[in-house]
Amino acid sequence: MTGPAQAHPGITRRVRITVAAVAAVSVALTVVALYAVWLGSTISLRTAELSRQVYAIAQGMATAGDVEPGSAPALTGLRAQLFEVEGRLLDARLVLVDGEGAVVHPLPAEGAAVTYDVGRLTGESDVRGVRTGVEAVSGAGRVIVVAAPVGDGYLLAIQPLREAVPVLRTGALIGAMAALLAIAGAWLAGGVAARRVTAPLVRLRDAAEAIAGGSWGRQVAVEGDAEVRALARSFNAMSARVHAAYSAQKEFVGDVSHELRTPITSIQGYAGALLDGMADTDEKRERFARIIRDEASRLMELTSTLLALADLDSGRVAVAREPIHITGLAEALRARHESSALALGIRFHVDDLAGPAPCGDADRLLQVASALASNALAYTPAGGEVRVSAEAQGGRWTLVVDDSGPGIPESERDRVFDRFTRLDPSRTPATGGFGLGLAICKRLAEAMGGSISAEDSPIGGARLVVDLPLDDVAAGASVGVAGP
Repeated sequence: MTGPAQAHPGITRRVRITVAAVAAVSVALTVVALYAVWLGSTISLRTAELSRQVYAIAQGMATAGDVEPGSAPALTGLRAQLFEVEGRLLDARLVLVDGEGAVVHPLPAEGAAVTYDVGRLTGESDVRGVRTGVEAVSGAGRVIVVAAPVGDGYLLAIQPLREAVPVLRTGALIGAMAALLAIAGAWLAGGVAARRVTAPLVRLRDAAEAIAGGSWGRQVAVEGDAEVRALARSFNAMSARVHAAYSAQKEFVGDVSHELRTPITSIQGYAGALLDGMADTDEKRERFARIIRDEASRLMELTSTLLALADLDSGRVAVAREPIHITGLAEALRARHESSALALGIRFHVDDLAGPAPCGDADRLLQVASALASNALAYTPAGGEVRVSAEAQGGRWTLVVDDSGPGIPESERDRVFDRFTRLDPSRTPATGGFGLGLAICKRLAEAMGGSISAEDSPIGGARLVVDLPLDDVAAGASVGVAGP
């Protein structure tokens, strides 16, 4: 048998890998999202600050009146030096361009013409006339571009986002470390979670293998998540049913063996006596042969009854569910049992059974009612009474068989419908049947969608009640009951 340690790690490993992968992806996505938020916030703040500073410089230059954007160079002397210092303080490249975007200060090296497309590099101007934008420049990375109006041109500031590179590297390192920690934590947490899930499943598997090995009725603790607890409850219910079925099977085999042993022993004994010449007169030979015939008949009856029960258990018996004309039922019961009751000195009364039609199988209902009447007559002493009646109430139809016999003890009212149950131990198959009649009645009642139960009878003995659903089809669709 495979132990828990060999089956458990497979699920645990898969859970751990899944949890770790989810954790790693989650951390990576979180780091990327945080970096994107940080970068957007940094650019927004830097752009706002740079635009404020550049606007202030442009206003100062316009107020001083020392800017000539239409001429080149636009700045000379001390103002040109101050312009260069301001660029270094801003950590940005400052240039003056005319209205067409051509650089007028500082002049390009060797007089080469350089032009900036201010409209493409920046967005719409704000209320101050300042235009801003962010561009990716080859060799310089992402830069902030700010253009503030000065006369007929613009003061253009280009500031690289150099600090984003080291921060990105730091963020990547932090993200990698966080991902590793998350994976490690997720691996441990996944192991704990997997063990929490798989431990009850392993116990379920062990219990199932124990049942397969013959340990019937094995139960497991109801623990774990809701789904696992539901599985455990279902398993326990199944195990209990398997145990009950196996116990019933063993009991059934034992009971059948006991019931078969007596007639077979009798047949064997009397047949041997005939062969050994112990029946030395015609009278003895006739008596022995009659005993053998009677025991063989009882064996045939038992075999037929057992086959009928087997057919019912396997569902091979077709049981209809249709309206039943119960007036025919009353007539059939009278025809079958009145003469027997008269011979036994028992008053046998069957109501007219008129009223709403139950839903079921007419022939099977007659079989059940006849078996209950026969059972009542068998247990009712001479001078007693057996009554058969029916009533409809609350959407249900009930057939009631009352007798004035010894009754059924309350503790035995469920067991009386089990196979081979005879409440009177003095009765043998020859005098009281095999104890299978009520078991067959129960199976037939259930097959028709009803039930059967035992109660105290108001006339002093037992009351057996068959409960069936009422028919909701038109009364004209009812069918008759077969005659006796």
